[in-house]
Amino acid sequence: MTTLAIIPADAIVVNESEILTSSLKVAEAFNKLHKNVIQKIESLECSSEFNRLNFKPVEYRDAKGEKRPCWEMTKDGFMFLVMGFTGKLAAQIKEAYINAFNKMAEKLKTQYKARTNTDERTGLRNAVNLLVSKKGLMYPDAYSLVHQRFNIEHLDELTKDQLPQAVEYIHKLALEGEYLPAAQPPALTVKPQFTDEELNHLAWLWRVSDIMLTGIKEIYPLLAVAEHKLAPVFLTWKREYPYTLKRAQRHLIRESLHIPVIKGGDPVLLHLREFRETN
Repeated sequence: MTTLAIIPADAIVVNESEILTSSLKVAEAFNKLHKNVIQKIESLECSSEFNRLNFKPVEYRDAKGEKRPCWEMTKDGFMFLVMGFTGKLAAQIKEAYINAFNKMAEKLKTQYKARTNTDERTGLRNAVNLLVSKKGLMYPDAYSLVHQRFNIEHLDELTKDQLPQAVEYIHKLALEGEYLPAAQPPALTVKPQFTDEELNHLAWLWRVSDIMLTGIKEIYPLLAVAEHKLAPVFLTWKREYPYTLKRAQRHLIRESLHIPVIKGGDPVLLHLREFRETN
């Protein structure tokens, strides 16, 4: 029997690039009552900062369909929790969990390598430009069709295999006239607060911040696996910055829609409109 076989098959999950397990799976693996594992977590003598970064209270539905409390935890949280579990079998289970965490981290690394970059998505941008011109859609609405079709939050999640499918799909919508959601009414005219040049500078600030956040999301799993001292800092950034960036994107799109995107010119507004607008 391999070490991975002695823990539940779904002991490790990924949520927004964060590798996690749960108190329910820990109880199952170590053959303990779930309520006792929860009590152990709630009585851990770790700092509030460590607790916030590595443990999260959630709920699950039991066999009766009733909601029950549960805790999600990172690899660091798991190690802190089980360090007091002793015995030969407990040691084997710990090893299996560590191997499972590491295997999932390696899998994520492979997935990241399969993603597309901005240059590779030139054909998709051209297809979206065609769709916008043919159907009168706004860019966020056009790109949201790709997000919905491929169940992604960000265009760089498209794999190299999915990219030609996405281009074909958008071309089909533009040329064959499949059903499309009604275009949103024009935004209300408001008094400009910034010049076009200032908006361009702000768009670049957003773009640089988004690139940094993408790097943070990709680097965090590696730092977590390596148990690096910066892992908690990167986790905080990964969790707290997306909301602000999405709001900034929404405001910038609204204020800069009157600025045309010139072929061969500054691409920052193209990047701004390419990314999904979310509430």
